[in-house]
Amino acid sequence: MSIWCAALAAVPALAAASSAEHGEAGLDWSYFFFHALGLAILLGVIAYFSREPLKAFMLDRSDGIRRQIQDAEAALAAARVETAELNARLARASAEHEEFLRLAGEQAESERALAMERATLAAERIRQEARRAADQEIARARRELQAEAAQLATSLAAEILREGMTPDDDRRLVGEFVQQIERRT
Repeated sequence: MSIWCAALAAVPALAAASSAEHGEAGLDWSYFFFHALGLAILLGVIAYFSREPLKAFMLDRSDGIRRQIQDAEAALAAARVETAELNARLARASAEHEEFLRLAGEQAESERALAMERATLAAERIRQEARRAADQEIARARRELQAEAAQLATSLAAEILREGMTPDDDRRLVGEFVQQIERRT
């Protein structure tokens, strides 16, 4: 309303300025006044009838903007909560990843130690079996050598006895053998 009052108050000032410039005869003040009054009435009617719809439009627009701001703030708060949750999950996943790597390293070290222990035991078992097999082979070779040596010694002794034995020696040995058998029985 104050705009209308200022516009109406400006009309006489404009008229006075115009009359001073053109003289009193240059302007028809009644024509100018009626047109200004018609414009003022027209603007007043427009303002009167458009005030409620304009007010309702502005209130609706204000409420819409307010709702949009509230929705945006709610979405921002939800995004912040979700970001915090995602950061927490990321931190947990990173910690779980580090723990998994640590456990995998420990398990790999344990498996390596176990494999080394098994390999050491297998190597020791193979050494013992090789020693046992070598000892058995040596004992078998000794027995064979002893048997062969005994056979050679027996053959050699028999040959020496055949060459150096007389029929008297033969009788004497048979007699001694018989006596030994008699003593045992």
